[in-house]
Amino acid sequence: MDKIVIFLNGQRGINVVRELKNLGHGIVKCIIPVDKKYDKVQKEIENVKVNFWRIKDINNQDIVMRLKKLNPNLFLIAGYSTILNIEVIKIPTKGTLNLHAGRLPDYRGGSPLNWQLINGEKKATISLIRMTQKIDAGKILKERDILINKFTDINDLHKQANKLFPKLVNSVIDKIETIKGRVQNEKKAIYWHQRNDEDGYINFSKFDTPHVSRLVRALTTPYPGAWANLKNHKIRIFKIEIPKFNLQGTPGKVLYIQKQGPFVVCKDRAVLIKDYKIESKKNIKLKHGQFLN
Repeated sequence: MDKIVIFLNGQRGINVVRELKNLGHGIVKCIIPVDKKYDKVQKEIENVKVNFWRIKDINNQDIVMRLKKLNPNLFLIAGYSTILNIEVIKIPTKGTLNLHAGRLPDYRGGSPLNWQLINGEKKATISLIRMTQKIDAGKILKERDILINKFTDINDLHKQANKLFPKLVNSVIDKIETIKGRVQNEKKAIYWHQRNDEDGYINFSKFDTPHVSRLVRALTTPYPGAWANLKNHKIRIFKIEIPKFNLQGTPGKVLYIQKQGPFVVCKDRAVLIKDYKIESKKNIKLKHGQFLN
């Protein structure tokens, strides 16, 4: 297919651009947000020699007219976070497709990979859907599952999703006019909000070890990390282990046992913290008897 426009802000979109270009599809433009944090995305697109625009407001009427002049056949939304209005969605002759990293209709909205991991799903699902004005409500054209085990973290999920999305896109775009897709069941639709740092708080009194493990794995680097309070400082926790022996006590208490640690007691038992940092206190380590709350 030719005259494809790809909206992107990260590795998911970069992988799609590379795959489609290598397979001979015609990409007329990439749309990248203006924020400086996306400069690296621009460099990657320049490396594959695809034209791009840096756009501040995709729904601005001047931008809408520029998009229409491209006479596009297809829009692909690959991680682009700005909500498109219906006029933009309807511009391409063969529709607008959204690469959504969640099972639908159960995981509409923001941070779907993080939520699927936090919620204890046995597998994460990514979806390729037709875009409509209602968020993540369009017909499902293709899905793929990614297995989740007790060691899976958010980087594993992103890596697999970014590998699978280009293949999903390539499998449908030449048949896009004949694929009917599956209508979502609106009665089962669940919307999840975009996560921010406040959502990463670990409540050791209320969270059991599986919950703490999932939260830490879902928010590890490159995310800021799950966190708890150590007096007036945040402690960021990036990796934990659930020890083979059962250590219990007061939730939130920091312990060292036979020179091993730090352990922190959760609602049910203790976890071993393998990687952490204390904000504003470089090279300071947790001590036996301290409390995280």
